[in-house]
Amino acid sequence: KVATLLVIEAIRFHNIKTIGIKYSGNNGFHIAIPFKAFPNKVNNLDTKTLFPDGLRVIASYIKEVIKDHLASKLIIYSIETLAKNTSQKKEDLLKNSIFDPFSVVDIDAVLISSRHLFRAPYSINEKSGLVSIPLREEDLVNFNKESARPDNVRAQLTFLSNIDVEPGEAKQLIIQA
Repeated sequence: KVATLLVIEAIRFHNIKTIGIKYSGNNGFHIAIPFKAFPNKVNNLDTKTLFPDGLRVIASYIKEVIKDHLASKLIIYSIETLAKNTSQKKEDLLKNSIFDPFSVVDIDAVLISSRHLFRAPYSINEKSGLVSIPLREEDLVNFNKESARPDNVRAQLTFLSNIDVEPGEAKQLIIQA
């Protein structure tokens, strides 16, 4: 949740208002910006031709933007506690003797590929038995996996609705990245 909130904050910093958030149904969250939010062209290239490489560049950029903030939020726990909670060795959490927050939590760019299927909202994750549910940003902090049990889920939100998308609002993000 900490990393997800920081990613959202970084996206908002780039003047993007329309963000989709969805619990994966297992261990993480999917954060999405509707395609309509991106400009039609970037550096005289059609934006649609930048997939998936352009999105991987954005993901790498956002990782760099949040890295220090994420480290400071996670280091409130001792390295020993983080190692124990992630079933890793202490030395695996360090890079050049400095805590690497992405050894604990990562922005997974695997979903950013032409061959990866995106789990549909309200579908059940076959590994966990939990539902992949859309979330409002304000509900993220208090979210717990118990609320994603099938008997607790009520389809209330849409995911990636284009209703309120300001065309081109993600221009600053893609250019900066």
